[in-house]
This record gives sequence, structure tokens and C-alpha cells, in this order.
Amino acid sequence: MKAFNYCRKSTKDKEDQQVLSLQGQREENEKVAGRGGFEIITTFQEEASAKEPGRKKFKDMLDRIEKGEADVLVCWRLNRLARNPVDGGRVQWLLQKGTIKAIVTSEKTYLPSDNVIQMSVELGMATQYSIDLGKDVMRGMRQKVQAGWKPHAAPIGYLNDYGGIKGQKVIHTDPERFPLVRRCWDYLLSGAHTVQEIHKLAAEWGLTLQFGRTGKTRPFALTSMYRMFNDPFYYGEFRWCGKLWPGLHEPMVTREEFDHVQEILGSRGRPRSQCHKNPFPGLIQCAHCSGKIVMEVKRKYCKKENREKTYQYFRCSKRKKDSHCIDTTRIDLDELEKQLYPRVMRAQLPRSFIEWALDELRLSQDDRRRAHEDGLRHLQIEQVKAEGRIDDLVDLRLEKASIPEEAFKRKMQSLEEEQHRIERLIADHKQHVKTWRDDVVDALLKIKNLREKFASLNPEGRLRLLRDIGQRIELNDGVLSFFFTEPFFTFSRWNGRMEEAFGGLGTLDCGFAELKEPVLTQAVSLWSRRPELNR
Repeated sequence: MKAFNYCRKSTKDKEDQQVLSLQGQREENEKVAGRGGFEIITTFQEEASAKEPGRKKFKDMLDRIEKGEADVLVCWRLNRLARNPVDGGRVQWLLQKGTIKAIVTSEKTYLPSDNVIQMSVELGMATQYSIDLGKDVMRGMRQKVQAGWKPHAAPIGYLNDYGGIKGQKVIHTDPERFPLVRRCWDYLLSGAHTVQEIHKLAAEWGLTLQFGRTGKTRPFALTSMYRMFNDPFYYGEFRWCGKLWPGLHEPMVTREEFDHVQEILGSRGRPRSQCHKNPFPGLIQCAHCSGKIVMEVKRKYCKKENREKTYQYFRCSKRKKDSHCIDTTRIDLDELEKQLYPRVMRAQLPRSFIEWALDELRLSQDDRRRAHEDGLRHLQIEQVKAEGRIDDLVDLRLEKASIPEEAFKRKMQSLEEEQHRIERLIADHKQHVKTWRDDVVDALLKIKNLREKFASLNPEGRLRLLRDIGQRIELNDGVLSFFFTEPFFTFSRWNGRMEEAFGGLGTLDCGFAELKEPVLTQAVSLWSRRPELNR
């Protein structure tokens, strides 16, 4: 029988500290295969952990077994094949189906006819070993962190204690690199050098990055130097699991020096990560090409103020197909808000008008409510009648069994369709309670105290309000135009009519009951007209 020889050892995890080397496993497997009379046609060797699925050579081997290239699988122990239920389940299934005729190890031979419980237990123990090992490692790392020592590789300028007692290993300063790294910090703190210049100087000083136990070195990359200047380890703390922990290692810089470096990096080195969110995303469009207006952020170093300044301005995205937009103007955020605010206020109505309109709509609501109740009552009566006709038909069928089955079914189907139709009408009647009057009431309440609401809302709230009252906003050569939806468009027109009649809206910006008689008479006369008469 043809056999595949599989050898695996993990070099990254501690699970295989007591496992034979790949060469040792190969030799042991060949001896076992020779004693069983199996011909090894291919040997698969890989250095990978089996705690998670995804080993390439293991997958290729099983795929080839399913194609019939081999009948037997030889390995040193079952835990070489899998330490997770996914890979273990696949191996068991292939053995149970007979695709794999035998799994041969140094301890036992597993056949399709064997009791599956034993193999399941052994693979389960391998999986549980990995789980327990992960918990033990995490517990050990947690204890090390609480003791004040970073549980990972030390950064440049420091060395891990690989020869110490397990559980008591500390981090020492690197006598060769510690002074060189400190010189890099001094150069950056002076403000006379950029990170790029310091990186070139460090290469001339001979600063290199050393790899753990091997002692091998490689050049210190520029990106690594940026990370070094952002690492709190150098002032006495370290990051672990998203938190900062106090360390017992020797600090290289003080906290004040570290904070000063962060200020320098934020202005003249690599800028810190910043998020400039467009306060009006997708809301404003170009008047020339209908393309969206986007926000652009520019940063410029100001020598007089010795800091980097950020500028935000809005322009046409020019992404509309075949637009050939000619608008090249840009408008900054302050100017945009300065134009937008008064245009939004055009939809605000005097308090006296809002109170009068709400009272008028409430009166019409009473009439509408009574009409709605009458209509609903009529439909409910029809529903009761339909149910009664169905009951009568069933009673007639029971009393006179001579009614043909087909005739009974047709009549029952007709009555049930009528009943369902009435039920749909009742449901629709309840859903259509909201009318244009409700929309107007909602709109009036929305713009009531619009000025105070708009000023107090956060950016997301302002954006929702603008989308509610605005059909579109256009930017034309730096000038903003606001187009209202209904009924806010009508409200803005009414504002113009009232300003013409009263010389301003201040006279009406009070309670309806507080209006003086001459103003009250004129206002009610104006408000009661249809909008078309005021065009």
C-alpha cells in the first residue's frame, strides 16, 4: 500500500518543545512504514502550528489522498496531524469513509473499523493541550506585566534577558545601542533636525537593529525610528492589550521630553493621525455640473508660529461624468457656515404665526378624526357581515349535505376573498391616518425655535435638519444657494410676504395672544389667504 509520510514541528509556539526534530520524525516514520510493509511515495514536512486550520502542505496532502494517490498516512503521533477540531474532524472522516485505509504512528495503527471514540479522545486531548497551553502562556504574560516587565521583545536600546530564570526574566539596557538611541532623542529634542536627518546620522553612527537570541543585525529602518519616537517604553511605560502599564526598566527619557517630542512630531515630523470629517457630506452640489462639493484639507508649516496649520476648504469634486466643470473657486469652512446659517433661518416663522397655524390645524384635525372614525366603523360592520355570511354557509353545508362539494368550495373561496379584502381596507385605513396636515404640523414644530435648535445641535444633528428642510444646496462661484423642500419652501415665501406687510418679522415674533388688535386683524387676514393669491 502506498503511503504519505507527514512530519510537523512548530517553531513559533511552545507546544513542541519536547517533540522530535523533523529529521527525527522522518526517520522514525520510515522505520514504522518499513515494519508494516508500506511504501512511502512522498514525505511532507512543514514548520507550522496546528492550533488553527490553514496549513498548506497538510491540506495538499489530504487533497491528494482524496484523489487516491495514497492509501496510508504515516506520522509520529496523532497530534502531528491536528490540534484543532476542524483538521482533526477531516482526518477522522476520511478514515471513517475508508479513503484513508490506515493511519500509522509509532504507538498504534488506526483503521476504519476501529472504535472512533479512542481516536476522538486523542485528537481532543491534543486540541485541549493547545487551549490549556494558550491559557498558561497568557497567565504567565499577565503576571509578568503586573510585575512591571514587558512580555515581548525589547525595543532598540534594550535587551531581553534570555539566560535568566523562567518567570523572572527582566529587560536590561543595551550598552552598545542605548547611548546611540539617546543621542537620537537629543537631536530631535533640539528642534534642529528632522527625523529623516536623524535617521541618516544614526546609520553613520552604526546604529543597527538586533534580532533576539540569534544576535543577527539589520539596518534600522526609518519607519522603525518613527515608531521608536512614539513608544512610551522609553519614558518608563509599555503598551499591552490596549493599556499602558508602568515598567521597572530603566527609562531613557523623561515624560516631559517624550511629550515635547510628540509635539515636534505633530508639527514637523510625521503628523499624528487626524480625522477631518466633512460636516456636510453629500449635501452640497456644484451649480455648474451638479457634482458633489467635497472638503479638502491642506497642511502648511508656519515659520512665524513654529507650528503646522491646517486649512479646510470646499470645492467641486469634478467627478461627474462628461461634466467639464469650469468652477475652480474654493470656499473655506467659516465662509460656508457664514452663508449657510442665514439661508437656513429663512424657513423660520414668527412664533405668533406658528401658534395660529397649529390651532387652525387642530380644528381641522377634529373633523378629520370624526370622518376617520366613521369610515373605520363602516368597514368593521362590513367585516362582521362577511364573517356572518361564512358562518351561514358552513351551517347550511352541515344541515344539507346534498350541496355539491365544488359549489361549496367556490362560494367559500368567494366569501373568504371578500373577508380578506375588507381586512386589508381596515389595515390601510389605519395606516393612512397621517395626511398632509400631519406633515405640516411636523414641519411647524420642526422649525419652531429653529435658530436655537440649529445653534445647539451637534454636526450630525445639523446635517439631519438640513436634509429635512432642504431639497438641495448649490455652490456657484463661491456663493451658496439653498432650495427648500415643501412645506418649507412655502414657509420661506410667507416670510417674504409678512416682511412686506409688516416691515419685518420682529413685530410678529411673540405669542399669538400677545398681538395687538390692528396687527392681529391684518395678520389673520394675510395668513388665511391661499399662497397663490400672494404671488
